[in-house]
Amino acid sequence: MRMTLLALPLVITACAQTGGEDRMNTPSKNPVTTAAVDKRLVPLFRAILQYRSQAQQDAVVLPEAREGEYIGSGDGTATGDRLRGTVRWSLWAGDCVYPLVRQGQNIPDGLHLCTMNPVGFIETSDGARIRFDGRGYGLRSPESYRTSLTMVFGTEDARNAWLIKVLGVMEGELDEKAGRATWEVYVPAPES
Repeated sequence: MRMTLLALPLVITACAQTGGEDRMNTPSKNPVTTAAVDKRLVPLFRAILQYRSQAQQDAVVLPEAREGEYIGSGDGTATGDRLRGTVRWSLWAGDCVYPLVRQGQNIPDGLHLCTMNPVGFIETSDGARIRFDGRGYGLRSPESYRTSLTMVFGTEDARNAWLIKVLGVMEGELDEKAGRATWEVYVPAPES
């Protein structure tokens, strides 16, 4: 029995090494670096969005196929090298505490995770209209309200038809007191 207990660590070590554990710590031949990731996504636009209304009749799209409870609508601006214009949007969310914040109720400390489904339109100065539909999450902590989601686009404008073929990625934050959201939206880099 004593000999078995002494030999057990040697057997475990030998099995782990032959099972590939030592290979897991060896860098691969093609590691993904931060620089490689940075080149895959490029900025599309930065949006500053302002809540304007809690009334569902002010929603910019119909509630069908929306996930969660209607939170509100508003407007804003999108600025970027490839896309810029005015934004009109509405938001549906699940398990969201923001309506309680707007009503002045106390929110328990800790993290609050909600689902988000923002949808709306970007109208450019040259007459294009681009629809966006996002799905993702908001994470509220006592210090901040961070958001992340994936976006799809649609348009009838031939100049912006390339947007229909890409997924956008948004990361942002919400200033609850001001009712203002900031979005940084990225798309895959154009292929060379």
